[in-house]
Amino acid sequence: MASIRFSFILITTLLVLSGNASAAIYKWKDEAGLVHYGSMPPQGIKAQRMGVSTAFTPAPPKNTAKPDSKETAASGEKETPEDGKKDKYTKQQHDTLCNNAQKDLATMNKGGRLRVKQEDGSTAVMTDKDRQERMKRMQSMVTKHCK
Repeated sequence: MASIRFSFILITTLLVLSGNASAAIYKWKDEAGLVHYGSMPPQGIKAQRMGVSTAFTPAPPKNTAKPDSKETAASGEKETPEDGKKDKYTKQQHDTLCNNAQKDLATMNKGGRLRVKQEDGSTAVMTDKDRQERMKRMQSMVTKHCK
């Protein structure tokens, strides 16, 4: 009887405590004054723990149906002059891509060290070569989407 009671208390305690486990997000500034966010701040730097919810939010369902010509015109998609092909982006998507590329370029031009997330989840300082390549990519995005 005592072992059943002990097991019940142990399981209940573990369940209660597991609800409080969540990933912490920290905010800190580097030597150049740039603000960074991450799950682990660098040692020796004062970081502020952010109250961020890390709850799972499912992605919206993808619409796999192809729109007919009336729906395409209503959605704001443009026809390109070459061969009458339809542009695969709506005006709103062009605007969003344009704004994002312009903001990214502005960040790249500010100077200072930039951190990028690696495939394994760690962060690394962006090299000058990577910065130049990204700036070229963002400039081509501005040319394509900011009309």
